[in-house]
Amino acid sequence: MSSPLFLVVAGEASGDMYGADVARCLFRRFSGCRIYGLGGLRMREAGVELEGDIGHTAVVGPFEVISYLGKLYRVFRRLAERIEREPPTAAVLIDFPDFNLRLARRVKDAGAPIIYYVSPQVWAWREGRLSQIRRLVDKMLVIFPFEEEIYRKASVPVQFVGHPLVDTVRASKSKEDFCQDHQLDPRKPIVALLPGSRRKEVRYILPTLCKTADLIAIQKPDTQFVLPMAPGLERRLLENMICARPITVVTGETYNAIRYSRAAIVASGTATLETALLGTPEVIVYRISRATWFLGKFLLKVRLFGIVNIILGEEVVPELFQDKMTPEEVSKITLALMDDVWLQSRIRGNYEKLRRQLGEGNVAERVAEEISSAINSERLQTRG
Repeated sequence: MSSPLFLVVAGEASGDMYGADVARCLFRRFSGCRIYGLGGLRMREAGVELEGDIGHTAVVGPFEVISYLGKLYRVFRRLAERIEREPPTAAVLIDFPDFNLRLARRVKDAGAPIIYYVSPQVWAWREGRLSQIRRLVDKMLVIFPFEEEIYRKASVPVQFVGHPLVDTVRASKSKEDFCQDHQLDPRKPIVALLPGSRRKEVRYILPTLCKTADLIAIQKPDTQFVLPMAPGLERRLLENMICARPITVVTGETYNAIRYSRAAIVASGTATLETALLGTPEVIVYRISRATWFLGKFLLKVRLFGIVNIILGEEVVPELFQDKMTPEEVSKITLALMDDVWLQSRIRGNYEKLRRQLGEGNVAERVAEEISSAINSERLQTRG
């Protein structure tokens, strides 16, 4: 029996991280297997043969995607041609639904089972995708417990595997070592600024975060600011926008930077969940183009936007979006997060509730086990 060939496709920074973990599990489980697909630096380092890099695919909204359509189409064509030339034994499609659900048709035509890992947010918008998912996907692996019931009702085979961040989110060094490495004073308060993982996000959000830092520094002059740089971003982009402010850009130490901050200002997305798992009080912010925001208000079905709040069903972490995201308002809330002991305690208590809902860990191995089961099931059907 020949060694299996897997397709793993991720289109964003978080998916690249999850895909790399799954790839490593597959390499351990299936000796001699090969994996090709779409991802970023982490998947490349894990040994995946990339047909495209996510630096050319990660975008913010339907209007912003227009400028990337050519690049997306070229990547899609390369993957589709590779699937036709080398049909995978199984495919793992990670989030990125506009791309992955189209690619799933090509995988289906090639006769490979499709494992979809990290559900499209059908609970927030575009619920109509459920019928398409039912036709194309052999197994949906969800990372939030409330998603399981949605797919069961839609007759889609589903399994809650837990959230992969439970396995990975932790500090890697002491506060003293972190501060020494970055010329920070461990006795003075630190505030983490996380403006997002995409260039477009950063351009919309970082200027307000910089002005917020200015206002906080007036109120608390001893405050130190750190900006963990997301993979795929360029330091020059960040430094040009910071404009010589005393903000320390940190590379490769996002979790340390968040863990040792007294408060964090975080762009809505995966980083808000990482911040919660690290126990740091946060304010969730976001800004996109007015056209995208206007469209979203009509399409979205949720009243809360931050995933921490969505999971817990209430606004336990402050949210400031679009026009509400002003330097004055963000700084006011951040200062409260830094100084209000009761507020800190309430937020951390809710973080503990959140952690209990995200599963027991060992998620990538669970995903690999589901892939293995899909392959065995496919082989049995073929023999039958």
